Amino acid sequence: MEPERPPLRLIALGTDPHRQGCAYWLELGSHRLLLDCGLPGPVLWKALPGIPDAVICSHAHFDHLQGLPAFHRRYPQVPLYATPVTAHLATGLWERGIWPGYDREVRFPPFRALPFGQAWEILPHLMLTFFSAGHLPGAAATLLQNTQTSPAQTCVYSGDCSLSSTRFAPGLDLTALRHWQPDVLLIEASLGSTRYPARRHLENRLVERLLAALEADQTVLFPLPVLGLGQELLFLLKAHHRFTQSPKDLRIWVAPGLAAGCDLYERLLPQMPEGVQNFATYQPLFWESRLQPQVQPLTQADPLPQGLLLCDADAGPESWQPIWSRLLAQPQRSCLLVQLPEVELATPLEGWPALLRSRLQVESMVWHSHNDVGHLTQIIHTFRPQHLVLIHASARQTQDLADLPELCNRYHVHCPQPGHELEFPNERLQTSSRGAHPAMGGAAVEIADAAVRYEGEVEEVWQDQATSRSVVGVQVRLPAQLTEDPRWLAWADTGLVEARWQGSELVLRGLSPRELIRPADPTASHPSRFPQAPTAAQSGRKCQSCYFARQILTSQAQAFRCDQERSPLYRLRVDPQGSCPYHQPRELRSSG
Repeated sequence: MEPERPPLRLIALGTDPHRQGCAYWLELGSHRLLLDCGLPGPVLWKALPGIPDAVICSHAHFDHLQGLPAFHRRYPQVPLYATPVTAHLATGLWERGIWPGYDREVRFPPFRALPFGQAWEILPHLMLTFFSAGHLPGAAATLLQNTQTSPAQTCVYSGDCSLSSTRFAPGLDLTALRHWQPDVLLIEASLGSTRYPARRHLENRLVERLLAALEADQTVLFPLPVLGLGQELLFLLKAHHRFTQSPKDLRIWVAPGLAAGCDLYERLLPQMPEGVQNFATYQPLFWESRLQPQVQPLTQADPLPQGLLLCDADAGPESWQPIWSRLLAQPQRSCLLVQLPEVELATPLEGWPALLRSRLQVESMVWHSHNDVGHLTQIIHTFRPQHLVLIHASARQTQDLADLPELCNRYHVHCPQPGHELEFPNERLQTSSRGAHPAMGGAAVEIADAAVRYEGEVEEVWQDQATSRSVVGVQVRLPAQLTEDPRWLAWADTGLVEARWQGSELVLRGLSPRELIRPADPTASHPSRFPQAPTAAQSGRKCQSCYFARQILTSQAQAFRCDQERSPLYRLRVDPQGSCPYHQPRELRSSG
């Protein structure tokens, strides 16, 4: 008899990197684990439900491990696991004093460094495997297996990940991960439901904008984290022909925190991708005083230069003060501040000198080291988890993702907030590469008992006329026990299906609410395959004037979510110009 599978339990201690940092308490079998330790000490003590058996660090960004020194002082017996590169970067930043709450009297805690791709039994019956996650050198996606059960309980924690390779880190390797099909997948959702152009296109647009600002004699301030995008940008500009061949002298200055990160990267050169190593054989990886563009660390003795200044986004006011003073001493110089969607200033603009803010041009540009919605859904569909937990984002971003039909119709989706406890049930639907459930968009899912098959009848519907008899439709009759399958509600929530030939087989697919009712198009001249509501142009019954349409915050155009339970659009994002048969005007509802 197989042992009972104990439930997995998860408590999100911190989920938003910009507000509190990231840390997750996971109970897997008899073991208690802390996934990342990004909360400051006082916040961490209040949030921890107990003492974990081990701490697993995904990568060396402060929002994922800033609480480690305080944690180790209190619980020195708890082992800390990371990759060798993560251990090198984290320890190096601490030793250089580039750390929130740095204390020179405190020795940074030692890691138990584990390489990529090898399974290690870190606790009895608990296996840990690190896989390269992209995003940052040494960043790891973590596979955890409780081998006390059969099959093993499996949890994957993505950390911060990127499907696209960066210059210093290969992207997430889906080939090595596609067969795991975990019980639980904790995946970061930093960019929400936004879809971005290809990385190369974004980089070219970024280079063009920086070059235009520098040629206009602006001082460009570019706040970046001390590890990751700053080094990516330096390498990009040193290799891009528009910068190397510019007729104007271009100078790049690097603030102390980023400069320390660059030094740590140079010490990792033997472990860098081959292209980076080849580049470093002909010229310095970052610093350059002879060729174009010139790259130098910024020191206190330097006057604030004309050119591009890569700043420490994580720096406090005391680090910004010398820069502010030198900018204020040059009132005639125009300044441009570039902001990226995933970078937030630890010293907000509201705390900058008012005189400086009055002549500061702020411009948002897109460049990132995370997954947009296209790559995120590709990763999720490759894993095919039983439970999907969206983390590392604001509540609005995770909810927008959770409402996507391709996710909420396939998986059990969870959006935990700090202190929110999740307990995942024992049941597990067995997955297979054979066959696909049509309503789940091709996800290969079989019911637990492979012997169960549903058989029905197909009947032609005839219509007798005065002169002839013709087929007007087809009825498909299925047994009543089909509705006992938990997937039935997702498959049949609209009551309409689409039938199409696939080779010699006829495939039935349930139509989603979003496919059933689309925004009205008064210019459409062709008849629809399905009966639809009157167009908005004919009746004025637009979603934006409906009592049940709740406006939601979005970075895109105005959008609403439907709260009418009878509507096929219930709980979905709707277009303001759309309509459905259950529209109810606000004025009529309020008067009634």
